[in-house]
Amino acid sequence: MHFLGGLDESWLELGVGTGRLLDACLSTNAPSAYIGVEKDLSLIGQCQPAFVRNLLHADVLIPEVLAKVLGDKVFTRSVGNPPYGCMALPDAALRRIDALCPGLYLVNGWGNLDLYFVLESLARLRRPGQAGFIVSAAVAADVKLAAFRKNLIDVASEVLCYELPIDTFGNKAEVQSYMLIAKFGRTKRRCVVKVGRLAGQDFDVAEERSIHPEVGAARLDLGYHKFADLTASLQAKSGSFTMRELGASIIRGSRTHHQFLDLEVPHFHTSDFPPGGGNVEFDHIDTCSFQLACGGDILVPRVGTRCLDRHALVATGSRPYTEAVYRVRVPSRYVDRIASWIGSDVGTEWRVAAAKGACAKHLTVSALMQMPVLGS
Repeated sequence: MHFLGGLDESWLELGVGTGRLLDACLSTNAPSAYIGVEKDLSLIGQCQPAFVRNLLHADVLIPEVLAKVLGDKVFTRSVGNPPYGCMALPDAALRRIDALCPGLYLVNGWGNLDLYFVLESLARLRRPGQAGFIVSAAVAADVKLAAFRKNLIDVASEVLCYELPIDTFGNKAEVQSYMLIAKFGRTKRRCVVKVGRLAGQDFDVAEERSIHPEVGAARLDLGYHKFADLTASLQAKSGSFTMRELGASIIRGSRTHHQFLDLEVPHFHTSDFPPGGGNVEFDHIDTCSFQLACGGDILVPRVGTRCLDRHALVATGSRPYTEAVYRVRVPSRYVDRIASWIGSDVGTEWRVAAAKGACAKHLTVSALMQMPVLGS
């Protein structure tokens, strides 16, 4: 955790797990104390033997238990790589969230686990102090968690949010996650807010920009701000029209790839997109049972992080296509214009940036309908 400096600081980590973050902190810092909390005894047993005595057995989601093991201790550094996901929280945990972050939007008592851990950690942070957490995309971008981002920016001196490499948790799990860093001074001043992106095994800062605190409260993900800038610049250009304004219709395919295979029906799937884009030719398959891609239709991926930059124009014939693909059908006079734009560098950049999702990225119909199209 090289983003948090200082010697002889006291550190807190809620949800130590197997101790990977603990090891990283100890390798780059010299803490006066490092207190970790973990509810799974089998995981505690996997941590460094020398530090097992500094690990406390408790369930972070039970406020009274956590208060009992930590007492009134406060720390100058707080870190964590808490569990992700949403779950129905106990009533005591819901009351605790409301006390720590008033105005947070919760649906039927469900809350984000990583946010709960972050709130509990920040509640035990001394001023001045620093905190760093690996969090889900929801903490950085979900509109329902805007109250947390606003509250954090209101009390912190500096808030940094960096997108982590998508393979941070291993090549088999592509997850969009963020490093959230908050620094607090002795006295409050206007918060400095920066968003960025980390790259490489050493998590070097590859991109970074400062944003206004009010903008940061809305979103702390760099991709969103870059996408907003790109869209605004395209919309400002002469001759820019949205797909909707050009009369496009966008329809998702009828069946999954495996369903078509089981039915032994020839079909077009994301794996069939030409790597560099271009035309595809089909035999004539005339059936009213499925959505068909026909001559003049433009095909783009709906889902798939590795293929969202691809596209195809149907030159001849017709064929069913899977639910992972969109068929874009436009008036004939706009086919060449839109196909060329969708496959252009800027058009491709826009489509990839418009995709949503923390794991498998996907494009929505509403987003594609608002895509600015240039050219004539």
